[in-house]
Amino acid sequence: MAPRCALTAAVLLGLAAFAAAADPVYWWRYPKTDAEQLDIKQLPCGHSCTLAELEAGCLAEPNCVAFNTDGWLKDSIADMAPDSCDLYVKRDTPQPTPSVSPSPPPINFWPLPIKVNYGSSAVIVNPALNLTVTPASPLVSAYADRLARLIFQHTPGTPPPSNAITAVNITVANVNTPLTLGVDESYTLFVPSDGSPISLTANTIFGAYMGLQTLSQAIRFNFDTQQFTVAAAPLTIADAPKFGWRGILMDTDRHWLSLHDIYRIIDALGYTKMNTLHWHIVDWQAWPLESVAYPNLWAASWSKSERYTLSDVTAVIKYANERGIRVVPEFDTPGHASSMCVSYPELCCSAACGPADNHPLSPVPDASGKNVALDAIQAVLTELSALSPDNFFHLGGDEVDQSCWQQTPAVQQWMAAQKPPLTSTDQVYEYFVSNVDVMTVALGKSPIRWEEVWTHFGTQLDKSAVVHAWLSRAALINATNNGYRAIWSVDGFYYLDALDEVWQSFYDVDILEGVTNTSAIPLVLGGETGMWGETADGSDVLQTIFPRAAAAAERQWSYDVVTNSSDPLVGPRLQAFRCMLLERGIPCAPVTNPVARSAPTGPGSCLYQ
Repeated sequence: MAPRCALTAAVLLGLAAFAAAADPVYWWRYPKTDAEQLDIKQLPCGHSCTLAELEAGCLAEPNCVAFNTDGWLKDSIADMAPDSCDLYVKRDTPQPTPSVSPSPPPINFWPLPIKVNYGSSAVIVNPALNLTVTPASPLVSAYADRLARLIFQHTPGTPPPSNAITAVNITVANVNTPLTLGVDESYTLFVPSDGSPISLTANTIFGAYMGLQTLSQAIRFNFDTQQFTVAAAPLTIADAPKFGWRGILMDTDRHWLSLHDIYRIIDALGYTKMNTLHWHIVDWQAWPLESVAYPNLWAASWSKSERYTLSDVTAVIKYANERGIRVVPEFDTPGHASSMCVSYPELCCSAACGPADNHPLSPVPDASGKNVALDAIQAVLTELSALSPDNFFHLGGDEVDQSCWQQTPAVQQWMAAQKPPLTSTDQVYEYFVSNVDVMTVALGKSPIRWEEVWTHFGTQLDKSAVVHAWLSRAALINATNNGYRAIWSVDGFYYLDALDEVWQSFYDVDILEGVTNTSAIPLVLGGETGMWGETADGSDVLQTIFPRAAAAAERQWSYDVVTNSSDPLVGPRLQAFRCMLLERGIPCAPVTNPVARSAPTGPGSCLYQ
């Protein structure tokens, strides 16, 4: 039986005793724990039971020895497992023998490499490392220099000894391979124990980037010796990701984010070995983006200072690409685009169906016969596509309220005038989706569409399209079984704006669950967590994203060697990674928070919060 409460805690956190006020019975508390399949009954008050009601209910039941805070009474605690509820056990009940935890690894890598061989020696690393890249690559050299500034923040207490490592040799098979979906990101890393040079080999510069990130986690400052060391040399790593699409959605419509914050998000994606930034740049609430063809569009920005020029977009893409991160813009149509109608009201169906809500664009042409909405879409797509070297463009297609099409006489007249006549507003939806997809393909991009487009079109959808599942697992399974590529972002599992979703909820998602057709597995491109911006801005966006997005990122990279959050070593590794993000200036909420992005509950170490 699956736990009634979503999985959260992975390990037994501790024991605490308390006394019932009206009865001399003492209870042990096991935080985040359940005794599964050992239920007597659930009290009528259920999840709303007070502690006193739970105690009284258990004491009144002859066979009850424990209860969960979700109201279930237990007759045994023989089968305890992690859960999101707390378990209270009568103190005179024999307590389970604590399981023996495995020894922690000598180095806390995140994400966990696919193959690691640890040595038993600590080797000192000279901060004045000499980097050699063969063949020469200014991009790899610049990447390594940036990481070196983050790694070597402290000054050694004494000069490093003569047997310290002083060089890193990087060999890249092809330094000119472009950044695309599926680019080879594999690498091998060897850190010797005798002071000879570190060796990093990769087929592309992007594999070299990943290897450098791993090396940056291996080199730590030892405050006892006051030297930088690698704790487990000789260290040998062979690594590659499971999925080629690993990233987040960043929403800059609901709240504008500064370029500084966007760059910090990109930096943090790189530290986590994510490689995709899905930029949800505009929506119906605001339009912060410059357009040359339609210069008044950004009159719908929240303010004149909360905007992005096309040069800004170019700079963000360049910054991300130099860190091995693809940027996939999203321009959602025909819904989620009514902000365009603030300055161009002819793009919407009527004043009543204008930008005040998420109304769809109008299919009705102007007096000259020109379809003004499609023309505007074409112009924006052309401008953004020219800035983005990526092969994909997200076109949305979700949450289209067709009532305006149904209620607007001009739309109904236009439908009747088509040959053959359109008899349903579903056909208006098809008209927009099909035309915009054709435009996008003509611009050399593969369209990505939210799940509703797959639900509507099914196998009539062009095979160039990618299905983005956000409502159900079934959409991903059905699409890939029919030969379509798909991305996982299902709400309830991968939405970062759900502040009650703890890191374990993200970590425990198996993207391939239910994908049993072997030919469908390669069509699952990967996943991205969604940072929808209704309640996040520059004051809290990074700690809303992290550490939970990092939990998903490890499953996407290390899928074949990690399973779920019940592994007692996962939580401590994630806490160590959080400490590293904080060292690098990335705001990251405490791992143990029951509510995302909330502050620490009191004094303590980042390793235990």
